[in-house]
Amino acid sequence: MAQRSRQLLADMYSRLVTDQTALKSLTSSTKPLRTFAHELASLTSKPEAVLGEDVKTTDEWLDQVEGMNGSLETLDKKLEPITFLSGNAPTAADYSLFASLYDIVSTLPPAAQHAHPSLVRYFSHMSHLSAGSNIDPPVKPFEPVYEGFPKIVRKAEPKKEKKAKDEAAPAEGATAKPKKEKKAKDKSSSGNGGAPAAPDSGPLPSMVDLRVGKIVKVERHPDADSLYLEQVDFGEADGPRTILSGLVNFVPMDEMQNRWIVGVCNLKPVSMRGIKSFGMILCATAREGKEGGVQPVSPPEGSQLGDRVFVDGYEGMEPLEQMNPKKKVFETIQPSYTSTDAKECAWVGPAPNGAADEKSVRLLRTARGVCMAHFAGASLS
Repeated sequence: MAQRSRQLLADMYSRLVTDQTALKSLTSSTKPLRTFAHELASLTSKPEAVLGEDVKTTDEWLDQVEGMNGSLETLDKKLEPITFLSGNAPTAADYSLFASLYDIVSTLPPAAQHAHPSLVRYFSHMSHLSAGSNIDPPVKPFEPVYEGFPKIVRKAEPKKEKKAKDEAAPAEGATAKPKKEKKAKDKSSSGNGGAPAAPDSGPLPSMVDLRVGKIVKVERHPDADSLYLEQVDFGEADGPRTILSGLVNFVPMDEMQNRWIVGVCNLKPVSMRGIKSFGMILCATAREGKEGGVQPVSPPEGSQLGDRVFVDGYEGMEPLEQMNPKKKVFETIQPSYTSTDAKECAWVGPAPNGAADEKSVRLLRTARGVCMAHFAGASLS
């Protein structure tokens, strides 16, 4: 188990090593994974790529992999709130864990996959990152059996009862001031026993309906020089949607034609210079801003029309039929869309039941793989 981890580590980071003789010697050793990873890092031009920024956490995971004896259930819970084990990019810890259990996780029957959704999601992602590595037996990408995955239910926190300001009796001799009735706020406590309404959980990334589509026709907007007028097929029964996008100055028309894209499909339709748009093409803007470029997000290879795009950890949660502009759902979620150093599209935020201040990188993916951006560190909108 550990030897397979050492083989994968050596192969994945070999491109950063100039002294291949030293690497070959290290690979043939049986040193503990933590020692192996640190010595490997010292041979590379980018030690941080091997150990990550949080070296302590990387080391802890390497030690756990070395003596792996925990249950899949325990590992599934540990993987639920994270994309990678240590930081926002894969490290030696990720490749070591992946190599040690890949053969087991990738062959789990559907029922066992559904019982360990976070574990399976993580190993599927790592299988795509490790595919093509020169180890024996070879690593092949695998996709979970998403049909049948348990739906995630977000439990609302119980509403805290507010103490009435005038609950205490007035001091002797004092005159109590009459309360002003607040009719609007008293509706929930009148009539049927005063049961309080469940609190709003707030905008969630699963509320945004992201789907894979294909631009089947594109032309310039007749009355707006910066807008394309596109017909985008999402595999819907009533045919392609009309969508307007401000990409004229960024993407040539011939590159838009027949392009596969990711669309936001539950925005309220809006008119732009006399033509109504029924959605939005999700695009990546370069880290330095629009002057660095704007490009549509690319769905995974092999995508089909209408494939649902979801945020890791939010599988099975249904989007809103249409987002209410007054509730600012997309405006709240969108600023946390980004792309990783590997140009993978992601959303940074908590698990469905996680703390609101949790900042985990969660990839945007379909059942076929991860969506990709043209730029690293991009903003998506």
